Amino acid sequence: MKTWIVLMAALVAPVAFAQQQAGKPVAAPAAAEQGQGADAMFAAWDANHDGSISKDEFRAGFVQVRDALTVQRLHAEFERRDANHDGKLQASEYAQMMLVQRAGKNAPPMSAFDKDKNQSLDFPEYLDALKTLAKSQPATAAPKK
Repeated sequence: MKTWIVLMAALVAPVAFAQQQAGKPVAAPAAAEQGQGADAMFAAWDANHDGSISKDEFRAGFVQVRDALTVQRLHAEFERRDANHDGKLQASEYAQMMLVQRAGKNAPPMSAFDKDKNQSLDFPEYLDALKTLAKSQPATAAPKK
């Protein structure tokens, strides 16, 4: 049980980060509350509330955590790209994105993703741009053995 609590507590932080990035306020749990956070996560993963987590429930919960970790990593990359640290990507910062550079002249202009027309991309707009740009990239060949 102790291993489960440690694992769950370690997984709570990325989920909370992703919720925060999505605009949902999340208070960081105190050390004493981490066990409660793990219990809450266990309850959330236990979809049928039978007191145990099936393989399917674990997979579904893991996917949520994986997605939260992906958002966390993408946000770190967004911050790295944001050279002037204003919380937005300007056209010059957008142009430096690897997916934009790979697409070359076929890359959509930044304005295609600038939903609020403020001449920059905030994080949700950046995520939309990544999704679109990634779909337009050619599949890479598997490495030869």
